Amino acid sequence: CGEAGGCIDIWPVFHVEDLILDEGLSASDFGEITREDGDKQTTYKGWPLYYYMSDNAPGDTNGDDVNNIWYVAKPDYSLMYAREQLVGHDGNNYTSTYTVGDGETSYIVDIDGRTLYTFANDTNGQNNFTAEDFSNNEVWPIAEITLDKIPSILDSEDFGTIDVYGRTQLTYKGWPLYYFGQDAVRGDNKGVSFPAPGVWPIANVDTPMAQEAEEESTVKLADNDAHGKILTDTEGNSLYFFSKDQDGQSACGEAGGCIDIWPVFHVEDLILDEGLSASDFGEITREDGDKQTTYKGWPLYYYMSDNAPGDTNGDDVNNIWYVAKPDYSLMYAREQLVGHDGNNYTSTYTVGDGETSYIVDIDGRTLYTFANDTNGQNNFTAEDFSNNEVWPIAEITLDKIPSILDSEDFGTIDVYGRTQLTYKGWPLYYFGQDAVRGDNKGVSFPAPGVWPIANVDTPMAP
Repeated sequence: CGEAGGCIDIWPVFHVEDLILDEGLSASDFGEITREDGDKQTTYKGWPLYYYMSDNAPGDTNGDDVNNIWYVAKPDYSLMYAREQLVGHDGNNYTSTYTVGDGETSYIVDIDGRTLYTFANDTNGQNNFTAEDFSNNEVWPIAEITLDKIPSILDSEDFGTIDVYGRTQLTYKGWPLYYFGQDAVRGDNKGVSFPAPGVWPIANVDTPMAQEAEEESTVKLADNDAHGKILTDTEGNSLYFFSKDQDGQSACGEAGGCIDIWPVFHVEDLILDEGLSASDFGEITREDGDKQTTYKGWPLYYYMSDNAPGDTNGDDVNNIWYVAKPDYSLMYAREQLVGHDGNNYTSTYTVGDGETSYIVDIDGRTLYTFANDTNGQNNFTAEDFSNNEVWPIAEITLDKIPSILDSEDFGTIDVYGRTQLTYKGWPLYYFGQDAVRGDNKGVSFPAPGVWPIANVDTPMAP
């Protein structure tokens, strides 16, 4: 404040040679400067002191917040509000929009005149810069300030604190506050250009509220070189389906150490990547009482031999485990065949026990072939579809399929104007009496072997 604009006439200098202080004031906080006009001026905590000519009587504080740059002097300020030219570490002058140019900017400093900054990559109440071991704290030290009184232009409700690995950092409008390690003296604001302009803005009353952190997805949709889109957890660990879970219940338990090799995936609060639908997810209670997350009815698992995020070492293990994908149109099941007559059947359609592998749709509904069909020819369905409720044609648009299957084995045929999926030339059907996922009752109707399941051992249709 000098003669320019009559500043010194409106704000006369305060100076006393011999300080005699009230109790509660410390001489160490006071100093003296020599102004450019040669006069002496008393300072408090480094800030020169002035009167205000429009104060008419002792106790008047009419000068407080004049033009947002003058504030009544207080002994218990923890912050101050500065207005200076921004000068980056690169020596350039910057405007308040962090473009090169001249013009003063207002901003918050501590009571010692050290500039405070925010970090563009932080979110509300979240310091995303400081390392857990504070190894980068010398570059951008966290502002560990105990808030006391503040200039009247600031609102105490805009301030808060966060815990940063056991230390307390001051926040403003949700933004964690920092110093810049290269600001060597009070008044420096070099951080505005480091490492690039606008990455570390100053903080002032125009600073917007910090944006809320986007909650990280608990199920992600990842791109995998071998499999395309796959489901992963938050950390990118691959998730899997189990062929024996066609009925929607987990068949992987303690027997054979299954659950140790294929741990359960479960999250209480689903947060999904774009492209995933909450309606496709569910939850089951396993026989051991634990919860397990499901996708399109298939329980989800990890694989213990995946060593890093993105690994898919569990795909096609024993021809019964497959990486979980959002775009499967078919799955490969392995279950005991149980006919409509209640008998168990083997893969040769004789009465007996033993699991059989076969193709199902993504909803776990069993697909069948008809022994009397020929290559590309449906010999069952009536032209008026009057028998379609007994053996509905499989009208499936083929997308991705488990790796055990070969997309070249699939095709389509026209059935009286509708499109039926085929496998190795065999038209594919559902069985109308399969009431729930996992049912495979059609293997015995009207007699065993008339309507076989389809699997990789199915021969080409004649």
